[in-house]
Amino acid sequence: MGGNTDNTSAVIKYGLIGFAIGAVAGAVAALFLTTKTGPELRSEIKKAVTDLKANIDEKASKVKDITKEKYSEIVNTVVDTYKKAKEFTEKEIELIKKIILENKEN
Repeated sequence: MGGNTDNTSAVIKYGLIGFAIGAVAGAVAALFLTTKTGPELRSEIKKAVTDLKANIDEKASKVKDITKEKYSEIVNTVVDTYKKAKEFTEKEIELIKKIILENKEN
C-alpha cells in the first residue's frame, strides 16, 4: 500500500522537476536565438519567469489536490478493511464460543 503512494509521489515530483527544467531550457534557448534589444529582452525574460512561476504554482496545486485525494482514498480503504476484519473476528469469536460450549457439554 505505502509503496504505491511513494512511487506516485516520486513520479509527480520528478515530473514537476522535469517540467521546470524543460521550461528553463526553452527560455534560455529563446534568449540566445532572439535579436531583441536589452530592454525588450529583459522585459521578455521577466514575463517568461512570471509565466513559469504561475505555471509551476498551478501544477504544484494540482499535485497537492491529488495527494490529498490519494490520502483520503487510503484512509477510507484502511477504515473499511478494519471494519470488515472486526466484523469477521466478532463472528468467528461467537462461532468459537459456540463450539467450545458444545464440546464442554459433551
